[in-house]
Amino acid sequence: MTSDEGSGQSVGHAWLSLSAITVADLDRSCRFYTACGFGRERDLFTAEFDAVILRLGQAGVELLKPHANTTVDHRGGLVKFVVNTPDARAVMESARSHGGVIEKPATTYEAHGGLVIGVVRDPDGYLIEFVQRPVS
Repeated sequence: MTSDEGSGQSVGHAWLSLSAITVADLDRSCRFYTACGFGRERDLFTAEFDAVILRLGQAGVELLKPHANTTVDHRGGLVKFVVNTPDARAVMESARSHGGVIEKPATTYEAHGGLVIGVVRDPDGYLIEFVQRPVS
């Protein structure tokens, strides 16, 4: 273990580029995430999988569709994505109209400075938490 490990400090010029998730239908997932504000950066095709890299600012998600018949399993991995947005309700409605399920409606939390937070489940069952910060 290095002295910087676990300290939250960056080592050199390294940063987390993206997270990868397995999806059942690549086109459906692309439509869903672009409806949530992600931009399509690159398509990748290999002998083992097809993938699309999407970006939201500097954060990215790689949607992976293995060629082998596999099911999406959520038991041991990703809990949720958190997306900051200027209009949580509008983005959640766009997500819903593209196959998402609203798990928790956008709610204003005055005790947390007026944050608006809502949760949508994507077509593969992943949770996306949308956070709208109050305008100051």
